[in-house]
Amino acid sequence: MAVPEAQLPQKTVAILGWTGRGKVAELKATVESILENRRRNRRIWSSGNSVLVEGPDPLGTAATLGRIPGVSWVAVGLAFTSMKEAGTTAGLLAKRYLKRGDRFAVAGEGSAGAKGGDVAGAVTSGILDAVKGTRVSESARLTFRAASDGSRGVVGVEVMEGPGGATTGETWASCLVSGGVHSAVVAWCALLTGYRVRLVHVQTSEHSLLAVARIYAELSHRAGPHALKLEVKEGGTIKLLGEHLAALGGEAFGGFRASGDPAPKGLSKVISAPLYLMPEEEFSHIFESLGMKADDSVADWNSTAGAEFLLKEFSGWADDVSAVLDGLR
Repeated sequence: MAVPEAQLPQKTVAILGWTGRGKVAELKATVESILENRRRNRRIWSSGNSVLVEGPDPLGTAATLGRIPGVSWVAVGLAFTSMKEAGTTAGLLAKRYLKRGDRFAVAGEGSAGAKGGDVAGAVTSGILDAVKGTRVSESARLTFRAASDGSRGVVGVEVMEGPGGATTGETWASCLVSGGVHSAVVAWCALLTGYRVRLVHVQTSEHSLLAVARIYAELSHRAGPHALKLEVKEGGTIKLLGEHLAALGGEAFGGFRASGDPAPKGLSKVISAPLYLMPEEEFSHIFESLGMKADDSVADWNSTAGAEFLLKEFSGWADDVSAVLDGLR
């Protein structure tokens, strides 16, 4: 039987599990950046390998933050202030999610003196006491996640998997984007690798610019505005584009497939592997995970013309595609 909302503690929490790649502090910084731009006031702290976001509507918070690079899993639950309270809190959640005969798994971690085994033990005992006839099973579909630093902690139920990858670091990389499937995937893969990403687009039409704006808007919601920039160039030669990428420094990637056209000669020396060497099936699989509408924009990188190019730039938060387009004008 579900516990009435009035009987639940007020400190509801979304829990983000770190993948272990990059730094947990970088994950926390990304969370802070996204919530700040969405104007959501939340208390954010970390315990061990988890980042905790305390505030109302934990499911909405989980949906907002669950696609950040460096997130392994997402859980929603309640905060506690002692190990005894951990068991009681776990029992409240158990009454909402379990019934007699159900099986569940528990994963606990501790920091600052708290031991993960003790945290998991308190949570397990609280669940078994609250809902008789339940059993612990590592293969259960329902997993309770708990973390404590000795003075405070959280316990929640895992609700979704994260995208994995590494947390966003400080190093910038450039990604050539036409607006099509392959360039969108390469930019996302660069973010998952831990780079901040500069999207570089040579505009061939309003259609291609609209497609690139969609990519920026989607990725900014996933990685945060601090991790993205957009450069749109009009005109210029392929040689100038290559020189520009080289001057920016760092890695440069493009969506040139192993089964498709190779990188243009003027760019081949500045484009890095292995991000663009994936087979076609992998491109399609990753693009589907982005939830974006496929676009047929294809850049003819060899057709750029003119002695010089005009440069437009956009960075920051993008509520939608219009925000990107307006920011470039």
